[in-house]
Amino acid sequence: MDKPIMYYWAPCTTCAIATKYADEHGIELDLRDVEYEGPYNELLALGGDANKIPYLYDGEQLFEGLDAVKAHLETLA
Repeated sequence: MDKPIMYYWAPCTTCAIATKYADEHGIELDLRDVEYEGPYNELLALGGDANKIPYLYDGEQLFEGLDAVKAHLETLA
């Protein structure tokens, strides 16, 4: 996997905090908006719940919620 996948919803202010953190630390993300059916179904297949976004998937593990996402992003910065 080239970049971690961020499952988010574009208008979500909590998701914006996570994406801004990644931008500020030069971490490239594959952003997938769960507003759309494809990313929504991918997230469900990984065991996620679109009501608990953001999620970050690193190819091995799915991180749920802002605190877990930011903690994992810190390891990539």
